[in-house]
Amino acid sequence: MLSQDNRETNTMQDYARQRGTLYTALVVVLLGAAAASAAEERTPPDNRRITLTLPIDGAQVTGVIARYDTITFTLRTQDDRGHRVLWNAIPADNVNRYWRHLEQPEGDAEALFELGDLLIRHRDGKALAEEAFEEALALDPTLADAVEQSRQGFAPDGTPRFVGVADPAMWGELTDEQMQQGVKSLRAFCEKTQETLNIELSLYQSERFMLLTDIDADQVQDLSNKLAEAYRMTAELLGDDPDGNVFVGKCLVAVFARRVDYIRFQRDLHDTDARGTGGLCHGFGDGHAHIAAFARNSARQTQHILAHELVHAYLHRYKSAVPVPDWLNEGLAEHIAHLVEPPPGDNLYLKSRLELEGKQGLGEGFFETDRLEAWQYDVAGALTSYLLERSETAYPKLIQQIKDNTAADEALKGVYRMEPRVLTQRFKRRLDRELNRKLGQ
Repeated sequence: MLSQDNRETNTMQDYARQRGTLYTALVVVLLGAAAASAAEERTPPDNRRITLTLPIDGAQVTGVIARYDTITFTLRTQDDRGHRVLWNAIPADNVNRYWRHLEQPEGDAEALFELGDLLIRHRDGKALAEEAFEEALALDPTLADAVEQSRQGFAPDGTPRFVGVADPAMWGELTDEQMQQGVKSLRAFCEKTQETLNIELSLYQSERFMLLTDIDADQVQDLSNKLAEAYRMTAELLGDDPDGNVFVGKCLVAVFARRVDYIRFQRDLHDTDARGTGGLCHGFGDGHAHIAAFARNSARQTQHILAHELVHAYLHRYKSAVPVPDWLNEGLAEHIAHLVEPPPGDNLYLKSRLELEGKQGLGEGFFETDRLEAWQYDVAGALTSYLLERSETAYPKLIQQIKDNTAADEALKGVYRMEPRVLTQRFKRRLDRELNRKLGQ
């Protein structure tokens, strides 16, 4: 049941206090080998050791930073115990100060860029990141492209954007306290959005969704119903509990009546250039998922986009923080969106067959890229439909194995007994049969 939240908007002081609570329960994590190996581990010189006290497991723990990389640092106590801590779990000001002390990056453009890249992944580090980037660019202007890439994350092409280092403690079964804190954090974000954009927004809530919008109230229930339908379809397809809730409290869904406000929201609240997009999903390292879109002239098109982005949010939360390859992520999103709200007269097989006319394979880098081209979305959706056509029981195993950190090609070969080359050949033959069937009608 959807209900409107009529509470008065909190003050910015209340918001600041809410944000402050994020640091009172510091999360200490053990990262998987894959995440740890992605960053170079360093040992600080003896004359640059930093001693700090942090709240860990309900107690104040004092130690020195014994090792660190661009994701975590190890707090070593006097009894020689090591606690691995995410940099983005401590205040951004401290991250900046500690990193500068450890690395002494002044005069080193690459080191300053590295600092900016670390800070921009912190929920409160954007301003400090820009200071580091400006210092880096003053020393080496050729870093401009790298800086821009760091600022933007994934290109604004509709692909889900993952922000921050994943905290494993926020995946799997969450406690009631974590779920309640998730809702409080989203409410604070909604209040910040209201104040930042300075437009009249209403907040509606259902069991799994927090819908922030300025569209007409009579459209809200339809959108909510479509989101619920997309959630149930995705859960059932993956063998998950359709009556459960994979989100950290709830999933934020922001829908704006005007495109310009959607662009402002993405720019000012997510540091994302969303020009040319109709909707985006942001998955965060703390487990949260944000969906945003603007209302199209066609309500069906808006609902299609939101169903698509909902699947990205679901896959962000499903099982683990391990990302699903883009061809599968976009493929499942398009498959579900076509079931929930199909475009008039649309046939993914026929569209894909026409898109692939004269092309090698499924387009350059289809199985390797993390940024499919726009025309490849329909192909990915048709390929997902084909995999499900072959076996509805094998498909969830494929996704589950990938979420368990099995390489996608290995999982595909193990579950479907096909490598990408063979899958491509059989899929294109299936598309040819669909075209021949259509022509023979």
